[in-house]
Amino acid sequence: MPQLASPDSIAGFAVGSQSADSGGTGVAPPGEDSYVARVIVDVMLKPEIHDPQGEAVLSASHRLGFGNMTRVRQGKRFELEIDGPADGPALAAIEELSRELLANPVIEEFSLHVTE
Repeated sequence: MPQLASPDSIAGFAVGSQSADSGGTGVAPPGEDSYVARVIVDVMLKPEIHDPQGEAVLSASHRLGFGNMTRVRQGKRFELEIDGPADGPALAAIEELSRELLANPVIEEFSLHVTE
């Protein structure tokens, strides 16, 4: 059976909460040596994939009086903190991680967002 890597050993990704810096830009506060950036990975079902959970939420929203809802799609959000800047190589690594681990490319698509 293959060994699974711990989350904090995957391509230099740090696990834990971000320190109180200047709004999540990855700039270390004065007196700290580390540089942490946050990248959001949103994973959604592809538009052509049936979404029963989204349909259940839509139906429940109508029962609760939110009749103006016309469509609901369910998805996942991952907040990744990385040690270092969210530059080209780091984003390429996160894209690879998303493709191989976070999303099922057969039925899901994903997008990356660097938070400010």
